[in-house]
Amino acid sequence: MEDKKILIIHPLDKTTQFLNRIKNHLFKNFKNKIHVFNIQRTETSHEQCLQKIRDHSAKGLIIFLGHGRSDKLFGSKGDNYNAIVDEEIQLEHPQDYYYKQDFITPENADVFKDKKVFCLACNSNEKIAKCAIEKGARSFVGFGDIPTSYDEFMDKNQNVHNSIVPKIKAELVYIIKKGLDLAIQNNCTLKELESYIDFITSQHIAYILADGEKFADRYKLADNLYFIKKSIAIFGSSSIPIIE
Repeated sequence: MEDKKILIIHPLDKTTQFLNRIKNHLFKNFKNKIHVFNIQRTETSHEQCLQKIRDHSAKGLIIFLGHGRSDKLFGSKGDNYNAIVDEEIQLEHPQDYYYKQDFITPENADVFKDKKVFCLACNSNEKIAKCAIEKGARSFVGFGDIPTSYDEFMDKNQNVHNSIVPKIKAELVYIIKKGLDLAIQNNCTLKELESYIDFITSQHIAYILADGEKFADRYKLADNLYFIKKSIAIFGSSSIPIIE
């Protein structure tokens, strides 16, 4: 039986549950090609995932769906991580208070050695991408800032309504799942995948501006989608097919 050539990694975190729609769509359409690793809120699960990455075929693709920053990718996070509670309660339900902040960092970026990576995480187009390539990754597709919460829009000094959050999540899910779907169907290169995402995003920006008169933040939504697509960067080779 042929190994599944696409590995989807998704750390458990309630703030990224909306990305399930990407994962579930791809698995439904390409289940003979895809293995999904949902990282549980334990150290053991994170170690198992790292080993799964190391063992994954160099001829396939790794898709990371989650949070990140310029120098790391975050792991799973408990729903009550920030809650102030008695230590005994934390010991009774450790997974609720768990947070793996240093899942993949410059120190262990060699886990991607010989791999092709598509990383849908904030600021994954910076140091972590460069470190992965320096430590042997064949290709690494990273993104810039991806605001998906009201607080993140406020951090960017964007005065928006709460209604923009579900809209940008819905747009992001559609664009990424459609781009990956087409790329897998046609066994495209990473550069062609980027072109699909660019084209689909441009289409949706046009729809938003043309048909979104009733949506007060349509210009800010369009601007953010534009900056998300413009931030995509491919490190390493862009001409390798997703599946070889």
